[in-house]
Amino acid sequence: MAPEEIISDEEIERVHAHANFGSTSKRRVVDEGVLKYAFGYQGGSTQVSILREHGLVRQRNRSSLAASLTPKGKKYLRAMKANTSIDALLDTMSR
Repeated sequence: MAPEEIISDEEIERVHAHANFGSTSKRRVVDEGVLKYAFGYQGGSTQVSILREHGLVRQRNRSSLAASLTPKGKKYLRAMKANTSIDALLDTMSR
């Protein structure tokens, strides 16, 4: 299963609305956010709001940026990195 089958491009457009991440694509904002939260990091308030709206993360406290992946978020992560070795995945996080 591909990430686009879990969250369509149309849904990405709808949820992101007018959020501006410069030259970073909207899909990449989602992908990077899922990776951050999978490894225990956190994004900014706009990114976590987008991920929450997609149902990919759950915040313990709305006044905090801390969140964890939902079952849908874990499914998205598996789809995103299905053919990636653990070493390559860890290298992604060390950049």
